[in-house]
Amino acid sequence: MARIAALLLAAAFGFFGYFKTVASRAVLEQHHAWTTALPDLLGRAVGLSELLAAALLLIFGAILLDRGRVAAGVALYAIGNQVCAALVHIARGESAALPQNAVLAGLALLIILAARTRRAKP
Repeated sequence: MARIAALLLAAAFGFFGYFKTVASRAVLEQHHAWTTALPDLLGRAVGLSELLAAALLLIFGAILLDRGRVAAGVALYAIGNQVCAALVHIARGESAALPQNAVLAGLALLIILAARTRRAKP
């Protein structure tokens, strides 16, 4: 289950991170990317960090399952990212985006719980 959650979260973060890194500001605004509330350079940095998170989730959450602490750490970042995104969406009146934030944060929570469960087993 954690492997599937990591793959789904990696796919989402890879897609969104790539989009935030390379798309024009006008396109980002058209698609309500929350990073348009930030200065352009900082928004691009968020996109790059999401790409890095996607790569780490893929490697440590889906391929190298014995590295659950790394996957859990990246999942914790993903939750923080989604909290920031949700707060910006709320401030901008974009409540339709909140279910997506909740689903992504929920996937990250599954990864964290799975890592804790694996550590607890003898």
